[in-house]
Amino acid sequence: MILAIGLAIVLLVILIGMWWPWLRQYGRLSWRWPLGFSLLIPILILLGYQQLGHYSSVQQEALRQQEAARLNSVVDKQSSDPTLFLLQQRIRQSPDNGELWFSLAQHYLYRNEFEDALVALQQTERLQGVSAALDAARATLFYYQSGQKMTDDVVYWLQQALAKDPLQYTALMLQANDNFTHARYAQAIAIWQQLLESDNPDIDRAVIIRAMTFARAMQPSS
Repeated sequence: MILAIGLAIVLLVILIGMWWPWLRQYGRLSWRWPLGFSLLIPILILLGYQQLGHYSSVQQEALRQQEAARLNSVVDKQSSDPTLFLLQQRIRQSPDNGELWFSLAQHYLYRNEFEDALVALQQTERLQGVSAALDAARATLFYYQSGQKMTDDVVYWLQQALAKDPLQYTALMLQANDNFTHARYAQAIAIWQQLLESDNPDIDRAVIIRAMTFARAMQPSS
């Protein structure tokens, strides 16, 4: 709306600028030239808008084709991995299944193929929307892509995940493992204890208890 008003004002100024000298000099005798220019300017503006709209459509189509090519690359990637082959085959059969895309992303992450994992995560979000699990998966991806460092991207996506779900399993496990790796055993134990006390049925209690036992053994004696 504001752009249209601005263009109307500019057009009015241009028309006044063309008509005024002619009217002052010739009065009503020479009206054809300024009238012709007055009609020509809006025609040129309309043509310009049409071309801009066409250019925008071309850009959008190019982006769509580029995104389709990225998706095809992760689905058609050749590999001897039977799990990857099965996931790719199932996605070809059900391309709108967000859970399958998420599984594909996790498998690419397991293979340390981070770019392909990110493409699959982005497609998962398009199909399922944002979620704490997706944010935690992104944090995990960037963490291992950076060589197990808590970069700004990792911290951001961890915060996003835990804001949506304070007990998000993957996000808390990532924090705990990072603390353990950097010998912050007390912090790691505290996070694992928080998970054990939760009602999350997905956690592997045996793994967490073993990790806590090992972390306590690693703590320096007081």
